[in-house]
Amino acid sequence: MKLNYNKIIPLAATLLFNIKKATAFDDLFRKHNVKRVELFEKTDFLVPDIKIHLNDVDFQTLFYGFQCMKDCSPTYLKENDDCYTAPWVDLNNVLEKAIDKDFMYFKMDNINNNNDIKQNDKQLILDVVKNKNHNITLPEFKNIVKNYSNYTVPELFSIPYQLTRIPDSKYFETSSASMTFNLGKEVTEFPKVKFSVGGRSTKFFEKVGYNINVKGDNLLYGAKQIRLRSVTVDPTFMRDKLSYDLFNIMGIPCLSANYARLFINDTFMGLYLLRDAYKSQWVQNTFGEVDTKHIYKCSGGKNPFFNCANDDEDVTDNKDWEEFLDKLDKAKTRKDLEEFFDVDTYIRSQVARYLIGALDHQSGNNNNVVYMYHDVSANKDIWIPLLYDFDMNFGNFQKPNTKRTFVEEIVDKNNPLYSILELNNESEEVKKIMDEIMRKVFNPVVLVPRIDQLRTFLKSYVKEDRTKGDNGRYPGRFDIMATRVEDLFTYSHFKHNSEFTTIVSIEHYNNFNDFKHTSTALGLKQWVIERFQYACDYYKLDCSYVDELMKSPYLSDYTIKEETVERIRGGCKGTGYACCILDYTPLSTQDQSGDWGREGGLDCFFENGYKEKELPDGECWASFEGYPCCEDPKTPVSYVNKQTRVEYGFEHGEWCGISSLQGKEICPDYTSKYRCCTECNVSYTGSDGHTWGIEYGQWCSIPYTCQPKPKPKDPKPPKK
Repeated sequence: MKLNYNKIIPLAATLLFNIKKATAFDDLFRKHNVKRVELFEKTDFLVPDIKIHLNDVDFQTLFYGFQCMKDCSPTYLKENDDCYTAPWVDLNNVLEKAIDKDFMYFKMDNINNNNDIKQNDKQLILDVVKNKNHNITLPEFKNIVKNYSNYTVPELFSIPYQLTRIPDSKYFETSSASMTFNLGKEVTEFPKVKFSVGGRSTKFFEKVGYNINVKGDNLLYGAKQIRLRSVTVDPTFMRDKLSYDLFNIMGIPCLSANYARLFINDTFMGLYLLRDAYKSQWVQNTFGEVDTKHIYKCSGGKNPFFNCANDDEDVTDNKDWEEFLDKLDKAKTRKDLEEFFDVDTYIRSQVARYLIGALDHQSGNNNNVVYMYHDVSANKDIWIPLLYDFDMNFGNFQKPNTKRTFVEEIVDKNNPLYSILELNNESEEVKKIMDEIMRKVFNPVVLVPRIDQLRTFLKSYVKEDRTKGDNGRYPGRFDIMATRVEDLFTYSHFKHNSEFTTIVSIEHYNNFNDFKHTSTALGLKQWVIERFQYACDYYKLDCSYVDELMKSPYLSDYTIKEETVERIRGGCKGTGYACCILDYTPLSTQDQSGDWGREGGLDCFFENGYKEKELPDGECWASFEGYPCCEDPKTPVSYVNKQTRVEYGFEHGEWCGISSLQGKEICPDYTSKYRCCTECNVSYTGSDGHTWGIEYGQWCSIPYTCQPKPKPKDPKPPKK
């Protein structure tokens, strides 16, 4: 069947199908007898205000942490007194370290004989550092620095010098928060909640997500663990919501979602997607098991099926998971799988993924937005896959194409499940499920008016969320160094991308001189119409139930428009990171951007390329990370940082840095660029006979201990 339609006039379509303003999907939920936890049934088309109350220390740690990471970066160095008086700063300790590191003109051992120091200042320094009977104030500290140092206060607080360590607010959490949940006239107080920054990649955007865990026996309308997600990468704010609703209507076990406004103390943080989480309360609400220990969170790994670990950190026994993987490995038929795996949920999820064009949720080595639930209730032994995080679908991100088949879009040839279950373009089961989902929900009759309805409902909230305040920033956005292009999405992008306008986002690295990352968000309605039409045509499905809509006077050829958003990523040469500034920072890694090191515990970029320098006696890279250098040449490597490849040993009860002193004893080719391998896997043998391996994507020298020991020479025959 071929559909000759192409333009939908938004509100007219809503009127045409007589869908009530505030109950479109509520009717669908009722029609299909879908029950959700009370929180989401009460917040349908009603946006609650969530007010989180933090004490002064937690508030400053969260807000100042983000700001000071930028203001104390050598690339953006800026005087900010909040960073010098924040809860994590001990000015007495900072002064003492500054003296020890020779950042001052004087040393403590001869301060009494130093006539260049004023007597009042001398007594102040002695009281702070030696007598320890005075807490220095910021004005006093600034005066000492001004008179007795070549450095400015902002320079001394620069991250590489490590006079104090700024907490990384991307990982902020506190159990001392409280919450007020305001839903219309219903106001509920929660005296104790755990509040933390949440999400995965969105932690690195200006607007971060948050996790809320209600403590004790209290519940928030049946929910205990809730998530507030910024969905920054979606111009429309709708893709997550549409996907969760679709999965629920189709009876696929899934989370629920609506919207909420967030306040932290009196600071308005913006509009967020409100959803629950795959935690114990969700399992109890969905499957009935109380206080489950059977939720597994998945991430990348080597197993072709799934790579998951128990979500409860107190559970250290992996026996159940290992047995599950063993069963998967031995399964040869669908019948084998059905004995322990929810095949129906898996297949329905894959077909739903195809229709919405889900980028994430791959199994095997890229299943970082997948959970697994092991249902052992009533003598069951069934593993159920659970999907979440749907902001990169409906034609959003990378290079979306509405005219792709199920195999092209979904099937992972490295995962045996697809071949065992015969999931391909010819599968009658795939076609049947596809037809069912399309008839129920994934079709223009349902989704086009739904998009209009959501846009009408959300427009005032999104406009508020994307209107700049007196500080020149959108609400709830932190002033970070590694800016992203998606942080620039506007209210106009929300309106246009929910129709037929494509948003092309281009993020430039290295100030246009290196490379760029481009992502594309097709118009939301374009994706729905064209993926639906393509599925109808390619799989020869009967889609005549949409004929009335297609013949309506409200439809004609639609015009696809395109808007481009561009941004140079912040940081040193557009890398998103600070420039390396210390003289002896070692090379830690290299990529297409250039050479990288680490200073103050953070990655930094060599602006003009790395140039190796001989370290002073007694120093190694660890000196700049706050650790001593290993002293014993025989100290072995005990730990390797996977990100930076720097190696640690253990001496005198503390970690120490492996340097050339140990490296030359461990392997033949240790340098600041090439480290010793931790294993004996040889990838290359040079003409000089030296052997090399590859670890963490970098060449490394095979240790002496891996070299085959020479065979003893045959004894010479005795002389006659």
